[in-house]
Amino acid sequence: MSDLLNSLYSGFESGDAAVWADSLAPDVLVIGTDTAEWWQGQERVSSVLHAQMSEMHEAGIRLERRGPLIAADGATVWAADQPTMHLPDGSEVPLRLTILATREGDHLTIRQMHLSLGSPNEDVLSQTLTI
Repeated sequence: MSDLLNSLYSGFESGDAAVWADSLAPDVLVIGTDTAEWWQGQERVSSVLHAQMSEMHEAGIRLERRGPLIAADGATVWAADQPTMHLPDGSEVPLRLTILATREGDHLTIRQMHLSLGSPNEDVLSQTLTI
């Protein structure tokens, strides 16, 4: 999974979504940061990834991996990372990324991916919770 993540982050940096598209399962589910970003199926996800990665690359948006946690159980592999998105104005956005993949021979196939922004409980629930 570490090699796949390295490839995915490199693809983001270069604006090349091919490595992402090549790693998607036919029934992949991807959930993004926007409320409208809920995509199913390799064709749809690949199309959106190509467009969005090109747009972000052209805008000068970079993504920096932080140090993923990776685990496996049989053919199932998952990873969680807290990458930082660097915006052209110099600001940084902390993200949360999870990926679930299955091993098929020497290849990992992404089954599900979720990228999100954390929000303080006070903003979402209007109250403080124990953390």
